[in-house]
Amino acid sequence: MSKLVFAAVIFVLGYALYEAVRRQRQWLPPALADIVPRVILALTIGIPALILLFSIFRIIPAGHVGVKVLFGQVDPVPLREGLNVVWNPLYDIVVMDTRVHKHTSRYDAASKDLQAVHVDMVLNYRLIPERAPEVYKSIGLGYATVIVDPAAQEVLKAQTATHNAAEILVRRQAIKSDVQTEITQWLVKYGVELKEASLANIRFDAAYEKAIEAKQIEEQKAEQKRYELIQAQREAEIAAATAKGKGDAAREEARGVADALRLKGDAEATYNARVAASLTPVLIQQQYLARWDGRLPQYTLGGGAVPFVQLPVPGEGRR
Repeated sequence: MSKLVFAAVIFVLGYALYEAVRRQRQWLPPALADIVPRVILALTIGIPALILLFSIFRIIPAGHVGVKVLFGQVDPVPLREGLNVVWNPLYDIVVMDTRVHKHTSRYDAASKDLQAVHVDMVLNYRLIPERAPEVYKSIGLGYATVIVDPAAQEVLKAQTATHNAAEILVRRQAIKSDVQTEITQWLVKYGVELKEASLANIRFDAAYEKAIEAKQIEEQKAEQKRYELIQAQREAEIAAATAKGKGDAAREEARGVADALRLKGDAEATYNARVAASLTPVLIQQQYLARWDGRLPQYTLGGGAVPFVQLPVPGEGRR
């Protein structure tokens, strides 16, 4: 619309200049008296015509969408990015951004047990291109402030109110998923698409955080004591098992030694019995003669030596 107003202003001023020059052309040199008014008239008609011609071509930047407005009426069909032909030059084109935007804000809520919860939330959202005329007509260009902030605040409050403060940190991922789902359902009704919601930071009041810290310290101490007790029990079990193993090994060793001695004694007894059974008087005599060096044993009786002579056993000569 502004281009048309500009073209109309040029036309009015140009035509007024043309009339003034035409009426006063006697003051011009004869050679320019006819040329100057014609040039002014040509520019007066040509410039507005060019403005009207180029006003039907509208370029929408990448990542944006155009909304056509004619005297306050919004056309429901948006203009896509790139070159568009708008046959009615009276349309005003409102360019709206459809790229993903990052919205960061801190929201205050309360837990189920009435503890104050402070959450830094990051929302990535974008305008749905097909619904840009609807958003512009019903909300306007400041839809982020009008729609996104209240949706995040209300959904977060509803979610934290169903959990105790101690559960919020433990179930952070589940709460984040529920918040993202509900905000998505909320925003899509107004033509806005949520890409991602993130709970960047969750804090409580200072007094409650100190109480949580003290509780965690006590739990860590108790856990350390339980660990030390379990470790001592394990060491005692290991020592008992080691002692039992040594005792079992000693008993097995003693049993092995006793069995070895018993076997050795049995073997020696068997051997001696076999040797005793095989020793006959003749065999003994033969063994003695085999080892005799030819000298008779000498025994002293009184003052002289008497040779030892083996006397025959009665009855041996008859064998």
